[in-house]
Amino acid sequence: MYMRPFLLNVFFSKKFIHAKVMHRGTSKVISVATTNAKDLRNNLTSLTDHNACRIIGKLIAERSKEADVYAMSYEPRKGERIEGKLGIVLDTIKENGIIFV
Repeated sequence: MYMRPFLLNVFFSKKFIHAKVMHRGTSKVISVATTNAKDLRNNLTSLTDHNACRIIGKLIAERSKEADVYAMSYEPRKGERIEGKLGIVLDTIKENGIIFV
């Protein structure tokens, strides 16, 4: 826990994509990005496709950097594979300068 204080949480519903970065010790939310936000809802054609995943990854990376978070961890749930939409979100976050530990 000491070496990995920030945790990424990604949730895919049938209509939206939600991602947030939390501090493990205090459970404080550091940054949030969702396709349910008014500005994204009006600009995106689909709120759950691969393009939306890239935008959510980019937003989370930018907002985390603004909060001085440059490293985080992601723990997959039981039986969850890192591929498809989840893989796109994680790869986009890595491409935007966030390190996964």
